[in-house]
Amino acid sequence: MKIIKDIKLNIDRGEVLRYQEYSKKKVKKPNQNILRITEEEINRGYNLFKPQGTYSLIKITCFTLKGKINLESELVFRFSKSVINQLKGASYLLVGVVTIGDFLEKKVSELFSQGEYPRALALDAVGTVAVEDFSREVRKLARQEAKEQGFKTSRHFSPGYGGWEVSQQDIIFKSIPADNIGVRLTKGYMMLPQKSLSWAIGVGKEIITPSEEDNICGNCQSKFCNYKL
Repeated sequence: MKIIKDIKLNIDRGEVLRYQEYSKKKVKKPNQNILRITEEEINRGYNLFKPQGTYSLIKITCFTLKGKINLESELVFRFSKSVINQLKGASYLLVGVVTIGDFLEKKVSELFSQGEYPRALALDAVGTVAVEDFSREVRKLARQEAKEQGFKTSRHFSPGYGGWEVSQQDIIFKSIPADNIGVRLTKGYMMLPQKSLSWAIGVGKEIITPSEEDNICGNCQSKFCNYKL
């Protein structure tokens, strides 16, 4: 198990605006006030991030006919057929959890309570972009380690997306001690701090599916999403 902390985040303004539902494909366009607030909240966000991530490589003992993957830790992941197909050839699962901490979400709550809604929404979007950016960088490190050992890697999959039940968060949290980076799981399988992400990546010498990093929208089965490009 590794803990990653020292990664510098670079927040993309376009992505922050997209999470506020402003994008090139939408009629809704940000005015100068929204652009100014967004820039100010991006700058504020840099002082509120406390990024930490952890991941571990876990050996797969077998694939079952019922869409399950048994691990040597005696834990069992249940995946949809579409995910199982993309994990064919995996001999390990790389399981990870990342967070940017709870300072930003506390500030978002404070802004909402003060009636500063545009700022609260902008800062919340900054947090979403930050945790996704950090998660991407941690996955790159994990993938590089796997590559150096002669392995290939699959796309990453997160509970709640692509047909993978959100209840499988429980197995992820039993697989690695996410409490070491301050992340815990509620009874409803929500991670706290909220700006946290979890994922699993197939690792093996016979992986068939190429690892097109961050092609989440292509794998997601949701037909109604405000954030699809």
